[in-house]
Amino acid sequence: MHVHIWRMRAKKKKWEDYEKFGRQVTLAALKKIDGCIDAYFLKVFEARKPEYLWVVLWKDNAALEAARTNPAWREQIKKFEAGKFYKTIPLELVCESLGSFTSAGAEKPRKAEKAEKEEAGEAGRNPGKGFVGPTPEGE
Repeated sequence: MHVHIWRMRAKKKKWEDYEKFGRQVTLAALKKIDGCIDAYFLKVFEARKPEYLWVVLWKDNAALEAARTNPAWREQIKKFEAGKFYKTIPLELVCESLGSFTSAGAEKPRKAEKAEKEEAGEAGRNPGKGFVGPTPEGE
C-alpha cells in the first residue's frame, strides 16, 4: 500500500471555502478513482493558521500514478487551483506502508512468527501455559 500525504496552509479568508471544497469535491473525486482505498481530510488542531493534511491510501504506487492521469483527478486539481485556497505551495509526500496493525495478512517478521509457533507448540503440550485471567469456573 502507498500513502499520499499532502499538507497545505489555507488563506485565512478562504478556509471555510476550502473545507467545503475538500468535503464535497476532493473526497467525492477520490472515491471514484480505482485503487484509492481511503482518504482522510484533516485539519491540524494546534495550528495557529488554517492548516490541513490529506492522507490518501492507495493500493500501490501504480494505482497512485494511474490516478494522476485520471480525468477526475485532473478536474479536481483544476478546481482546486481556480479556488486559490492555499497560502503556501502544498507539501506532498508519497510513502510506502511497511506495516499496520489493521492490515489483514500483513507480513510478520520471521522471529515473531517463530516465537508464535514455539508458543503454540508449548501451549499444546501444556494447555494452561500462556493463559491469563480467571478459569471458566471462575477460579
